[in-house]
Amino acid sequence: MKNYKLVVGIIPVFIVVCLMGFSIIPRAEVKASIQEGGTLATEITAPYSPASIYDADMDMLLAELPMDISEKSFKCLAQAIYFEARSEPFEGQVAVAYVIMNRVKDRRYPNNICAVVFQNEQRRHKCQFSFACDGLSDNPYEMAAWNVARRVAGGALKNAQSDVTARSTHYHADYVNPRWAKYLQPTIHVGSHLFYREDM
Repeated sequence: MKNYKLVVGIIPVFIVVCLMGFSIIPRAEVKASIQEGGTLATEITAPYSPASIYDADMDMLLAELPMDISEKSFKCLAQAIYFEARSEPFEGQVAVAYVIMNRVKDRRYPNNICAVVFQNEQRRHKCQFSFACDGLSDNPYEMAAWNVARRVAGGALKNAQSDVTARSTHYHADYVNPRWAKYLQPTIHVGSHLFYREDM
């Protein structure tokens, strides 16, 4: 009977200790594969954390931006990069960022980043950047891609004079052929986007 009471008393303590252990030990991913000879090979990787990719240095990145760039402008540029080019190679995302900044400098377009990105947003499917008027949420949902877009936005804003697009103000996917393209000067082809300059 004493042994029974001892076991009953130890079980709750054991459960509490196990639960504490699970909360202290960081979660890790285990990748397993079968090697030659039938042995099992495992590889333990660190847990995925969006913060480890980007958010830790968010303040530093914002502090390095030009004084006239607000956090709102930074976010608008990152949103455009994310929604317009997150599946593109890094260079393609950078090129999209420069198209937006080139429009800000061009007197034919609004003179700030958010106004350029969301120009004609109230006209369904007739805005400058399709994500702005498609009726869907403008909040990112793929955190790894969002963090890359923010890095690209910060880098492009810091190096605004290093335009890789030769002053491009337009682009389109290479599987479509918009009417306006024949009136503009082609500049570069990056990933699945073709870029154009609108000469005066």
